[in-house]
Amino acid sequence: MHERPSLKTPFVTTMDYSDHIEYANRARVLPRSDSSIRGELRCIFRILVATRATKVALLDSSSGRIHPDLLAAALLGFLPKSHRPLVVFMGAMWQKDAGIKGFVQKIILRLADKAIIRYAVQSTAEIPLFAAAWDIPESKLRFVPYFYTFTEKMLAAPAPPQENHIFAGGNSHRDYLPYLEAIDALREYEFVIATNLLEHKTLPPNVRAGLVPRNEFARLMRTSRAVVVPMKRNLIRAVGQQTYLNAMLLEKPTIVTDTQGVRDHVRDGETAVVVDGSPQSYMDAIRKVLDPANKTEIDKMCKVAHKTVLERFNFQNHATRLLAVLDEAVLESSRS
Repeated sequence: MHERPSLKTPFVTTMDYSDHIEYANRARVLPRSDSSIRGELRCIFRILVATRATKVALLDSSSGRIHPDLLAAALLGFLPKSHRPLVVFMGAMWQKDAGIKGFVQKIILRLADKAIIRYAVQSTAEIPLFAAAWDIPESKLRFVPYFYTFTEKMLAAPAPPQENHIFAGGNSHRDYLPYLEAIDALREYEFVIATNLLEHKTLPPNVRAGLVPRNEFARLMRTSRAVVVPMKRNLIRAVGQQTYLNAMLLEKPTIVTDTQGVRDHVRDGETAVVVDGSPQSYMDAIRKVLDPANKTEIDKMCKVAHKTVLERFNFQNHATRLLAVLDEAVLESSRS
């Protein structure tokens, strides 16, 4: 049994959220090495050493090539229960692969789950799906909304002149093929897609696609007429929040595929347009948001979106909610 810890318990973490005052006061942030395999093995070692002295850890679910935080938690799962730290896992959780790879993933997560007392996930919809896919009790999962990631410096800079393109971008769990069908039928518009997923694909003449640096990704979004976030459906994890929250913050008409996490961050028709991911749904939504007859309605939607993201989906709220999940886990453990 763990000693009864007080709230405001110190913890070790691989997440540097030092811009949040309480988080910074309580957290010992473990440095990450380079992204080489050797560097990530060093990260695992640091976590194992740090949790010997500090019995609460907040770890990142998705960073690294070999997921060092997850592997460290799996190793901690071999310890006797009385010697295990309390681990809270946060971030974008995992989409389970099929076949042997998925079987191995499940073994690793089952080991890690012995040490993990909470999973801070990014959508309410994924709680039952994630739990079922990995055989994890739903009682361990908590929803922590995501946040916009544009900096104050960037937002304070004068907005660049609007250009004529509709923007989409990102690689993670994107589904661009139905979107390309829509683009091919919308020859009156210009499109830019910032991704490398369409390399060697035959593209319609009104679209240009390719991977771009982060600052160019942001510039293309800022200068666009609208932003589309085409995502895969039938996932067991949330995806795309950073892209569509940033677009909504910029007061861009934003079109989002209805997948996990969207309904937790978007109100359809009030802050963005939610579509079913079919070519026709993209065509209808693009025509709607760019139709001059709908300008008053769409401008109102964009202003509500900006206000909502600024007030609700900001970093401070995200970090505060994360600390609440951690403290709840610590308090529960102290009572067991």
